[in-house]
Amino acid sequence: MKLDSRKWILIVFLSFLMLGCSSLRARSEASYSKLTIYPGVKLDVSETEKLFSSESSDPDWLKGVATIIYTVDMPFSSLFDTVIAPYDLYKINASK
Repeated sequence: MKLDSRKWILIVFLSFLMLGCSSLRARSEASYSKLTIYPGVKLDVSETEKLFSSESSDPDWLKGVATIIYTVDMPFSSLFDTVIAPYDLYKINASK
C-alpha cells in the first residue's frame, strides 16, 4: 500500500511540474494583437471549460486531474498577472 501512495504522489507532483504557469504559457502563445489583461486566469478558465464541453473526448479521470491542476494554478496565475499588469497595459497601448 505504501508503494502505491508514493507512486500517486509522484505522479501528481510531476503533473504539477509539467503543467507550468498558465500566465507564462498564455503570454508565450499570444501575439501582440491578442494581448489582454489577466491572460493566465483567462487561459485557466477557458481550458477548464473546454474539458467539460462536448468537444473534449478525454476520459473522466483525466478531466478531474486537469481541473484540479487548473484550480490550483489559478491563484498563482492571478497573482503573477496582477504584478505584470502594468507591463501588459504598456504593451497593449504600445502596439496600437
